[in-house]
Amino acid sequence: MHLDDIKKHWEKLAKEFGTDLMATTKNQTIKRLEIDTIYRAIKKTPFYNNDGYYKVLEVGCGNGYNCFLLSELLPTFHFTGIDYVSRMIENAKKLKSDNLTKYQQTTFQTGDILDLENNRSIDDTYHIVFTDRCIINLNTMDAQLKAADQLSKKVEQNGYLLILENFKQSYERQQDCRIAAGLSKRVPDAYNLFIDGAVFIPHVKKSMDLICVDDFGSLHDLLLYILLPMIHNGNIMYNHPLVQAVADFSINLAKKNKYDTNFGSFGQNRLLIFHKTARNKTTS
Repeated sequence: MHLDDIKKHWEKLAKEFGTDLMATTKNQTIKRLEIDTIYRAIKKTPFYNNDGYYKVLEVGCGNGYNCFLLSELLPTFHFTGIDYVSRMIENAKKLKSDNLTKYQQTTFQTGDILDLENNRSIDDTYHIVFTDRCIINLNTMDAQLKAADQLSKKVEQNGYLLILENFKQSYERQQDCRIAAGLSKRVPDAYNLFIDGAVFIPHVKKSMDLICVDDFGSLHDLLLYILLPMIHNGNIMYNHPLVQAVADFSINLAKKNKYDTNFGSFGQNRLLIFHKTARNKTTS
């Protein structure tokens, strides 16, 4: 799918759904897990519970859902969201204006992940930069690697880059599970190119250290895309009570902070946490 067509897809959803979560995703349970996972990742950085003014940049923020919820969980952080769809940013600003006191620690600007370094509406660097299913909307591996370079340049020294995206390898493992369950393979949406971790991760590691991989969505996806379809004629049921329950269970178990909450590597969504140390040099 051409980049212009991908952008038109998101423009259409921004117009159709406005400030609703459906403008960016049809799966509310995985969104809850994504928010929780990013929150837990930020809590593990030295910036959490530390005096100072800490800045977080989300690239591909849509209508601001992630920034808003994270700003409630992390009120001492300032969140900036950018998106290349101006209608998405308009919707985010509307949500903010309707809840100004609640979301005063958020800012939204139009911006393109492929040209962050020339975007004068955002700061030069941030303590934390993250994406949430943004890079997969770039239609070639070369574009995805360019995006990674642009993201890395926006992370200050001793800062962190959180990449929460759909990855080819874990998705293929999920497909193998569907075949084992007697189900047909799923087909990714035409506007998505799942990231090839075998190429992407070594590229980012040229400028940053990979310190963690969180397969937070495995149990959720095994239930949603394999186990429930096995007993419901192959149907995927996003709002099934068991899907809600597995999201609750995963979030509550993670709070215990004493168990490995990665149930294998079968979820299409993964979180990679990179750290830019003083010895790292940004890829040009």
